[in-house]
Amino acid sequence: METGGEEKEGDKLYTWETKYEKTWEDIREDADGLLTAEDEAEAYKLKRRKLFQHSSSVRLGMMRHMFVIVDSSQVMSDKDLKPNRLTCALKVLEDFVRVFFDQNPISQLGVISTKDGKAEKVLDLNGNPHVLSKTLCGNWSVSGELSLQNALSLAMNGLKHIPSHASREVLVVMGSLTSCDPGNIFTTIEVR
Repeated sequence: METGGEEKEGDKLYTWETKYEKTWEDIREDADGLLTAEDEAEAYKLKRRKLFQHSSSVRLGMMRHMFVIVDSSQVMSDKDLKPNRLTCALKVLEDFVRVFFDQNPISQLGVISTKDGKAEKVLDLNGNPHVLSKTLCGNWSVSGELSLQNALSLAMNGLKHIPSHASREVLVVMGSLTSCDPGNIFTTIEVR
């Protein structure tokens, strides 16, 4: 007599007990050499999981407002990168602008330069990637020292009028190891 789900030797197992039996038989190799599940439902779940895995880093419909702070101090004229640090940084930023607007078509980007202990807005927030690329390809000069505090203050003043439903971001591209600031930079960096 059976009690509480016990069974005699030789009897069939319950269906929920045999579901995962010999699962290696359901896996096949496709033309690309990838392993796929033969079961249609499992294949669909796998496809959906991969889709969400790839798109998780891209948030569509999000308005981003970003200032890029570029170090234009004398350090950026060092030739450890060819032809110099500033030219290499501006080339990488051109690619960044292209990718940024491909992923965020309704966003805006601005450029701030810092040198001689000061910061100046090279380009205000703008949604046109061609104008930004022309600005980055323009004539940039290097001199003096970097002032990270002045650049962050200028960026924060430019972003403070942005509504709260949009993100406000600052990207700093710097080659200098030091910053010549008028005050305590930690009060400027403090998150509000």
